[in-house]
Amino acid sequence: MLGWLLSPGDTRSRALAVVRVAIGVIFVLFSSAKFFNHASEVADFRHWGLTISTGAVVLLIGSVELVGGLVLAIGIATRPAALMLTGDMAGAILTAGRVDGGFHLIVPPLLAAACLLLALRGGGARQFSAGGSS
Repeated sequence: MLGWLLSPGDTRSRALAVVRVAIGVIFVLFSSAKFFNHASEVADFRHWGLTISTGAVVLLIGSVELVGGLVLAIGIATRPAALMLTGDMAGAILTAGRVDGGFHLIVPPLLAAACLLLALRGGGARQFSAGGSS
């Protein structure tokens, strides 16, 4: 099943595919807290300064991260999904990062950088999109 990863060929394409799938899985995992730990996430979002329709905003962000993460992991419309998730992480930096710092000033910038890489370079091998690079 992973023979394509180990076979000789385009290393860059394989590396992008690994980054794409890993980042997609991370976003799916992060999104799950917004649904399964909703009350705690709403409290966090309020703490970070989002006070209008906070419950709906948490569900919206969770949906963006869930769908975007799945789309990345599968390899459908990688570039638009990665660009959307870059914006999502910019929001995390400007809210949670600004208020709490720490983890929120390390992980979101790293995820944003990885998403920007995917938006600019494509998602590498094993995608469902035309040409394997979008």
